[in-house]
Amino acid sequence: MNVREYIESGILEAYVLNTLSETACNEVLSKIAQYPELAAEVAAIEAAMLNFAKLNAKEAPAFMEDKIWDAIEDSGKSKVVSHETEYLTPPAAKIIPLETKPTQKNWARAAVWVALVTSILTNFILLGQRNKAKDEQVAMTLRVDSLGRQQTQLASLLDRYKKASDMLADSATQTIVMHTMKPGHPMAATVYWSKTNGDAYLAIDKLPMPPKGMQYQMWVIQNGKPVDMGVLANQLIASTGMDKLHMKVTDGQAFAISLEKEGGSPTPTMENIYVLGKVSS
Repeated sequence: MNVREYIESGILEAYVLNTLSETACNEVLSKIAQYPELAAEVAAIEAAMLNFAKLNAKEAPAFMEDKIWDAIEDSGKSKVVSHETEYLTPPAAKIIPLETKPTQKNWARAAVWVALVTSILTNFILLGQRNKAKDEQVAMTLRVDSLGRQQTQLASLLDRYKKASDMLADSATQTIVMHTMKPGHPMAATVYWSKTNGDAYLAIDKLPMPPKGMQYQMWVIQNGKPVDMGVLANQLIASTGMDKLHMKVTDGQAFAISLEKEGGSPTPTMENIYVLGKVSS
């Protein structure tokens, strides 16, 4: 995945604003756990939005406050007044509400402002808790992924050691260490070859990951000519693991690994031979 393109798509802003569907939100969480750059970008977006809100906050004009409260008070009164009631009501009755109006209005305003401030504080607290929960979830996911990778690597190492010990226990097994053919670039791989049944195992000790569009290919030199033993999976290179070669080897003077175009080549590119090991007579 291209992390930069994903960041520039705007999906992280939508995630911070909580406008994504549950499925999309879970997908973003998964990618944040996989790419630490996304977690850092989410934190930066949240900080920028909070700072923008603080810098651009404006107080409502004073005249708007009076209009709002007058509208609230008027909405509690009856909108239909009969002519009979209007003429029969003594003038003094109209003065009574005016005597209590300022006090009621002040108390109501104070109550609403308290509620407004409480709401704002609550939103800030909830936003902080939400951000903290997200950070903890991302950190937990990263730890779980890290433990999973460590377990996979450990299992690969144990499997490699078991295969190697089984091969070495066979007196007919020969160990061929392939050393680097690139001066200044230490690389190595090992072939465990049983001349009895022709089985051969390859252990990757140290090889760089091949560039995009390229792949390592295994060769055995028989009667002075290279024989293709197949391409090597990138997973084997990345895990520095050990795997059984598909081809039975009945004879050989050397083993080699070259870097070829993805899919392999019918003959090795001589200048791209990375490691080579001769079979002892």
